[in-house]
Amino acid sequence: MNNRIFEDEAAELLTKAYLPELMYEADSFRFKLHGAKTYFTNSLNLNPTNICENKCKLCAYWKDLDSEDAFHLDLNSAEEKLINAKKLGITEIHIVGGVTELCDLDYYEELFVRIEKNFPGLPIKALTAVEIDALSKRSGKTVEEVLVRLKERGLRVIPGGGAEIFSERVRKLICSNKISGKEWLSIHETAHKLGIFSNATMLFGHVEDIDEIVEHMSRVRELQDRTHGFQAFIPLPFHPHGTKLNIEIGPTGTEILRLTAVSRLFMDNIPHIRALSNYLDRKLLQVLMRSGVDDIGGTSFDERIALSAGASNQRRFSSLDEMKRFIEQLGLESRYVNSLYEPIWDEKVSSDFSEKSKAPVKFKFKNDIYESVRRKILDGKRISHYELIDLWNSTSFQKLGSLANIVRKQKNCPDRATFVIDRNISLTNICETGCSFCAFHVAPGAENGFLLSEDEVLEKIKNAENNGATQVLIQGGLNSDLSLSFFETLFRRIKSETRIWNHSLSPTEIVFLAKKEGITIEETLRRLKDAGLDSLPGGGAEILVDDVRKKISPKKISTAEWLSVMRAVHGLGMKSTATMVYGLGETIDDRVEHLDRLRELQDETGGFTAFIPWSFQSARTRLSREQETGVDYLKMVSLSRIALDNFEHVQAGWVTESPDLAQTALLYGADDFGGILMEEKVVRETGISYELDLGKLITLIKRTGMKPIQRTTLYEFVKEW
Repeated sequence: MNNRIFEDEAAELLTKAYLPELMYEADSFRFKLHGAKTYFTNSLNLNPTNICENKCKLCAYWKDLDSEDAFHLDLNSAEEKLINAKKLGITEIHIVGGVTELCDLDYYEELFVRIEKNFPGLPIKALTAVEIDALSKRSGKTVEEVLVRLKERGLRVIPGGGAEIFSERVRKLICSNKISGKEWLSIHETAHKLGIFSNATMLFGHVEDIDEIVEHMSRVRELQDRTHGFQAFIPLPFHPHGTKLNIEIGPTGTEILRLTAVSRLFMDNIPHIRALSNYLDRKLLQVLMRSGVDDIGGTSFDERIALSAGASNQRRFSSLDEMKRFIEQLGLESRYVNSLYEPIWDEKVSSDFSEKSKAPVKFKFKNDIYESVRRKILDGKRISHYELIDLWNSTSFQKLGSLANIVRKQKNCPDRATFVIDRNISLTNICETGCSFCAFHVAPGAENGFLLSEDEVLEKIKNAENNGATQVLIQGGLNSDLSLSFFETLFRRIKSETRIWNHSLSPTEIVFLAKKEGITIEETLRRLKDAGLDSLPGGGAEILVDDVRKKISPKKISTAEWLSVMRAVHGLGMKSTATMVYGLGETIDDRVEHLDRLRELQDETGGFTAFIPWSFQSARTRLSREQETGVDYLKMVSLSRIALDNFEHVQAGWVTESPDLAQTALLYGADDFGGILMEEKVVRETGISYELDLGKLITLIKRTGMKPIQRTTLYEFVKEW
């Protein structure tokens, strides 16, 4: 960046800037400051108490003194935690708690002495400005005197907590008993003058407005201009769970990305932007790491505050190697540090600076291919196989998203996103193919196998219809107990007893039924259509390259068979969708070949309504693969939108990628949010269990600035929400 961003410009970036471009600029500035270096620590969160006199409405952690689940660690209990943490190789101890007379200045001085005894030389990061103010008032000493005494015991860094939003209006609503924003800044300024570093936070996504966000950041930046004592700025998304504020949904993915990117650009004098993994979905965190974030916090052993606000414990990193792999999977360089950002050389992190880390990071943006493809898109020309590969290999995901967004605008109204209210019904988990990538199937004869009856299926459909569903998707394993006549009877009942659209089965199941009956695919489909099948989902495509399919699902249908089923579906006047499951060990050339084959068939039939890509989820399967990143997902959505110029719609997949990332995909080429998917089971068997109801789906779309449009399976508009 050459020029400082002013307050009015920051407000405009927070409200009007095109998000992928904003993320690109923040990423570029991050690389200017740090290159590919991404910092992390091995941290113990030591919370001495949850008893707090302030009783802030924003906080789910505090308890009254007489509360059943209140706790206070005496010094011996606190030291026991320190002793137990020795085997973890801790490089940071983060101490914050409630404001209570049980934790006075003498308590913390002795605690710091015990930390030095157990972790000699470890720089202590402890006590928010709110806690320091309370210690000052309770001890009758000035803030400076308190800080001097604590520094003598080893205090080197003050966390940024308690800042929330500096606006007096906001603080009255969310933390009326806390110190003012002015007092918070004054305490940090005193610390900086004493040679104690600190961090700054901002809790956003509750009752503040844009001007109050910008004012908060501006006041932090002004202090940094004077003292240079802030090490990191940490935007914290508000989690409403368990708080006293009447807020149902906190900041969503696009809001978190936007504010974080602006933070990096605006906070031009603060070295680091940190995102705390405990508060964020892993895939969203990866995208943040390419949107201005260079620090992802630490392992946070024994963390309690985020958990009390509803954050999932699964988000916490369990080891240093896990954090290192997570960083390097994005092609970034992992830097293992302490709370002062001093490097730690520790064999426990695979010698930290591995050959992989030293390798140059290839994020160079090839302007020639970008401009060439951009011109072709604007001229309505098709992008070739090799151009698509070149785009993937040489264009940043943010720039790829910009290109995809041009196509999205050409195909669909730019200010709306569609969705369907539907129900997934897994008819059976018994399957003869036993694909290595599937966690849902069981072998015939297995004790945990199931097969729903007609009545059970109809009951689920009627329940869904009563809850507003317009579509049902019935799929299951290749179960020899299921015949074509079973489906004919079931589909006739669905058609006669409900008004729901029957979007069911898959090409794999169609081929299975045709072979079992000894009839053609066309005849099988004709009979199912006559019985009430309305359209066919695109499942079972995985990667439409036989070399890949033979490795992951040798008993499943071939590429040619999958395509022939879809050709026959379209020939009968029915519509279908198409999918891709990527991350199965295929190459980018394989992925583009998959897209080529779909594009060719669509040229021929025009029968596909939408394309849905999602990443392979390896947990609980026999196919061990590293999880694809959130950045990969946005790239795949974008590339698909650019490639499939004859598909009207590209769908975001929240079930595997998270609602926040699916929301972001709406700005990377996707125009459809898919469905509510009541009772989805197949993906859940891999351990992925995102939740999404109608209210949150509508909120996610609205917070992108788009209108939520409920649709039918064939993309007819039902209602604007």
